[in-house]
Amino acid sequence: MVLSLSESTIVTTTPSPQRPALAPEAELAAAYDAHPLLDPRLPSRHPALARLWIETYRRMMRDSAVFERVVRGYVMPAGSRSSTAVDLGPYFHDADAYLNDLLRLVPDSLARHLAPLPETRGASTIRDLLKATFEGPYTRSRYEAQRKLYLAKLLFDIDHSRSVRDGPKHRARFESIVKDALLSEVTSTEEVEVQGPGARAFRFRPRRLPAEGRDPAIEIFHYRTRFKREADPETDKRADEGWIRIAESPRWPGLGRYSGSILSKMIRRAIPDPRMVQDLLGAMFIVGDRSQAYALERRLVSAFGGPLRCRDRVDTLSGSRDRARLDPQSSSGFLVLKEIVDILMDDPSSDVPYLFSVEIQIFPLEAYLSTLYDTHFASHAAYKRRQFLHELLPILFPSSLYGGEAVVLSGGAG
Repeated sequence: MVLSLSESTIVTTTPSPQRPALAPEAELAAAYDAHPLLDPRLPSRHPALARLWIETYRRMMRDSAVFERVVRGYVMPAGSRSSTAVDLGPYFHDADAYLNDLLRLVPDSLARHLAPLPETRGASTIRDLLKATFEGPYTRSRYEAQRKLYLAKLLFDIDHSRSVRDGPKHRARFESIVKDALLSEVTSTEEVEVQGPGARAFRFRPRRLPAEGRDPAIEIFHYRTRFKREADPETDKRADEGWIRIAESPRWPGLGRYSGSILSKMIRRAIPDPRMVQDLLGAMFIVGDRSQAYALERRLVSAFGGPLRCRDRVDTLSGSRDRARLDPQSSSGFLVLKEIVDILMDDPSSDVPYLFSVEIQIFPLEAYLSTLYDTHFASHAAYKRRQFLHELLPILFPSSLYGGEAVVLSGGAG
């Protein structure tokens, strides 16, 4: 059931009873509550919102002045005389690119079946997509226009979120604190070669932190920060903090703005606003063993203001108690010590500083190397596929419109 001017011709297709569930009903309901324009049954679940959309669309189509006023209010700050209108075309392109990147994770035959219709790809203006949403000839074509309109809206919001725009500045602040409080004490060691799973060898140039009190010396095999909006095309290069020969593919090769990771998290976790994403910034440390992981945690916590500045701590190195707090698609073999730290930052427009968040992950070396292999269940690539098949696929390609093949894959793929 999708938005349509012809409310009397709304079509609902009931899935066959023998199909396995796409995802728990509560999870789908939460996702659609946060992102109602992804819901194929929007008019029945949110009739007042559907009426608001339909009435607004009719007014926009009847009066060109109303249309221009609504669009201008969307792409320009109200009352601004200095800002230029944002071109929405790239966001519609990126919405298509995002779906293309996701469909690379399913078999070719299914990808062809789920691929957006040619008329949906061809719609590249807000007028075209609104018209296709409300007046399209088929339920699927109307839904796809509605979905594209909404995905472009989320990409626009990500692009214009202050926390995202300031991400590189926050990253530099975090790195500065780590360098001053931690890395200034390290000593270089010789390059070492480590045997990983599958008899593959990896080279590192570890840095050594001296022992402190009862804490052991810490070997930092690798350290890097990442901003969730960036692609990570390669890590096969020498760096000050270590050398790890790992070639990676760009996370979102078709999505030029590289906001796909943030967008996916917002949809999967029912987050309607990019400002609510807590792990836009992250830092990863690879150390020698579990005892070194805890020792490094203590030093980092001290550098960032103590335990009061830390929250959402998850520890799967010491047992399974915290495993339920990981992402549902994380494997049973995923071993990590992680938490979010809130860091004070000077505000150039105010005398009062503000807080930004960084997710810190600490891995023992052996546990991290196991995440690099597709054949290993803890592999990061396999983890991302599970997230898509079990969480994104049911939301973005509802079975009532796309049939049972996608349902079977999402329900049975690991």
